[in-house]
This record gives sequence, structure tokens and C-alpha cells, in this order.
Amino acid sequence: MEEIKQFFINIGRADVNEDMQNLVSDNIIDSLDVMNLINEIEKHYNKTLDSDFMRPIYFENFESIKQMLELAMKD
Repeated sequence: MEEIKQFFINIGRADVNEDMQNLVSDNIIDSLDVMNLINEIEKHYNKTLDSDFMRPIYFENFESIKQMLELAMKD
């Protein structure tokens, strides 16, 4: 989860933490934040995320981001 926290720090959203839920649906983060997170993830892993993983449901909380990363990076 520390890695995910670092992604949020890197995009200037250090206020987001792993205890928070409904990040997208409660407008805690917006579409620009999601795109910035995707950019950070792709940069970190040196891999382009498949468009299937660029859905808001994958960015609702740290656990959903972690699960998405496990699926996306196993290929």
C-alpha cells in the first residue's frame, strides 16, 4: 500500500490515504487525478495500462487499486 500512497504523493494528493473509501464516487479524486495516477503507474512499471483498467471502479480505494495493479501487471 506504501507504493500506492507514493503514487498519490507524486501527483500532489498526499491528503489521500488508505483509510479513505469511494474516492471517485464521492469526488475525493477527479478524472484528472485518475489520469495522473495512471501516468504514475505506467511510469513506475514501465508498462502501458490496458484500457480495461482505466475505469473509475478501479480507483475507489487503495485495495481496488492494488487489485487492479495485480491483474494489470501479471501479464
